[in-house]
Amino acid sequence: MSGRSGDSVAASSSIDPKAVGLKVGIEVHQQLATKKKLFCSCPIVKSETLPLQFERRLRPTQSELGHIDPAAVFEFAKGRSNVYRWNPESSCLVEADEEPPHKMNEEAIDTSILIAQLLHSNLVDEIHVMRKIVIDGSNTSGFQRTAVIALGGELSVEGEEVGVQTVTLEEDAARILGEDAHSRFFALDRLGVSLVEISLDPIMGTPEQVEKAALYLGRALRSTGRVARGLGTIRQDLNISTTGGSVVEVKGVQKLNLLAKVIVYELTRQVGLGKIAADIKKRGIRRVRCTTKDVTDLFRSATSKVLVKSVKSGERVVCVSAEGLAGLLGYEPYQGIRLGKELAEIARANSLGGVIHSDEFGRQGVSKEEAEELEKAMGAGKGSAFVLVAGDESKANGTAALLEVRLGQALGGVPAETRAATEEGETRYMRPRPGPARMYPETDVPEIVVSPRRKERLFEDVPVPWGEKVKEYEKKYSLSPELALQVYDSEFAHTFERLAQGTRLTPSVIATLLVEIPVRLTREGIKEEKIGEEVLVELVHAIDEGRVAKEAAPDLLRVVGEGKAVNVEEAAKFLKLKRLGQAELGRIIDEVVRKNRSMILSKGEDAFSPLMGEVMKEVRGRVDGQLVGEALRLRLRKRGKGKG
Repeated sequence: MSGRSGDSVAASSSIDPKAVGLKVGIEVHQQLATKKKLFCSCPIVKSETLPLQFERRLRPTQSELGHIDPAAVFEFAKGRSNVYRWNPESSCLVEADEEPPHKMNEEAIDTSILIAQLLHSNLVDEIHVMRKIVIDGSNTSGFQRTAVIALGGELSVEGEEVGVQTVTLEEDAARILGEDAHSRFFALDRLGVSLVEISLDPIMGTPEQVEKAALYLGRALRSTGRVARGLGTIRQDLNISTTGGSVVEVKGVQKLNLLAKVIVYELTRQVGLGKIAADIKKRGIRRVRCTTKDVTDLFRSATSKVLVKSVKSGERVVCVSAEGLAGLLGYEPYQGIRLGKELAEIARANSLGGVIHSDEFGRQGVSKEEAEELEKAMGAGKGSAFVLVAGDESKANGTAALLEVRLGQALGGVPAETRAATEEGETRYMRPRPGPARMYPETDVPEIVVSPRRKERLFEDVPVPWGEKVKEYEKKYSLSPELALQVYDSEFAHTFERLAQGTRLTPSVIATLLVEIPVRLTREGIKEEKIGEEVLVELVHAIDEGRVAKEAAPDLLRVVGEGKAVNVEEAAKFLKLKRLGQAELGRIIDEVVRKNRSMILSKGEDAFSPLMGEVMKEVRGRVDGQLVGEALRLRLRKRGKGKG
């Protein structure tokens, strides 16, 4: 079975979403452009330095009905502490959970009501703040404050209506800085920033249709002029399911162009797990029986370097056997989709390096003799599969228990769980799905009555459809429809408007510098966060003031994006782009004309283009191309088409 070759994920994109009953619900989380945080007066600032810190370990507690959330239990079992770093310029005792929340931000409430009205949602009469249990460390208190603003509504997507389930106002989580086996590190500057969450009805369509719905929702939000712009200010969570499978929550898709790719991967994964489940059933298995034992002594002198290293360092090796699953842990119904990979992700989520399973014993250095000894020690039959996990005793046993649960779920295909989106457009295991017991009332914040007068006042501010703004860009700035839409979709729309009014460059040149060239560079592998607003504004002013030529823009931004310079001025020095004077330009043109006399005589005016190309090879990036063209034409006219 393990030798069967699977289809690639790329090939699996041909899976018909309709045939497998694909459903995708979108939750869009958008930061609001408020001056202060949601429950305190701290400004919205990303702190460059974080001089203060404290450490905390969060514990799960019972809900009002006596239940404990399974996701909270999973996070607690990792045994990691949380280290919070902060700066008084952006955080206070509210973020540290050492002071009760202040009055809810009125500006944030207004914006969320406005957004709800934009989406034709039904506003609540009273806003009640709730606590949502979150103990992954991203909230110092162990919960996130959230409040329902409106229910229902609709979003128009190319003539089709997508239903809106809820509009909620909540506080953003702390910013993750990093983690190790013992701790997670967070910055508190983002904790408490106002965030609106919009949940759409499940969409039964293609991944591309789901991505388009998210795109249109983002455009609608930006039309208000009251939401934050830039990387990390908007992110999407997805709830994905196929026929017969559980709902899988995928968190943290920050880039819109990854949305369809993530859905394709998760669709492939879920269909693949369904195929594995079908193979298990074909073997006559109705229940996966597992056994767990400590087998450290078997591997004290193992041939596997990984296991020997673990045992010598004092770690324990625990084995989980699963009756009847031999060959199925390494089987790939589609490339990269394996039950063994699912198990390894659970181990990594529990702060271990992964697992070694019987379908890959040979590749991992486990000898045939060791495999036979393991089989005897586990008292397992020939058709059993084995999974080895190494770590300290508590963590190894805890992880083994999780692996037993996951192996038991293999018969059902797709288990309900929370997964994280990766930068490559895949998903990885995070934790079990949270249960219904994670919400309870926030007793420190009184309810807020939404008066009819407030609703009417904000309804007057509901913006025109975003398409009207794009048309305004076309008409006012003479942009093409494509470029106008690119500007609107970018994080630099307001920057574009400011620069179009404050410089002598044409709006189309400014738009190209702000949105087209950076997109082109990201396709080359340059990270977009390396080329921020400050660098782009500096570039526009440098071109406007004649310090660099616009033709040098891609090279200048590439140098900054590659980390060879921190700004445009340094990049120009790195590329040795010394601005050419008129005299030097004239000398270069004269030299090119002299070398090409015969071509000028034979071609006349048609010689201009090849001559221009030769001159630009010498001066590109040091003088504007338009000036070069004017100077060359003047020189050719003086020659009288080469006869002067």
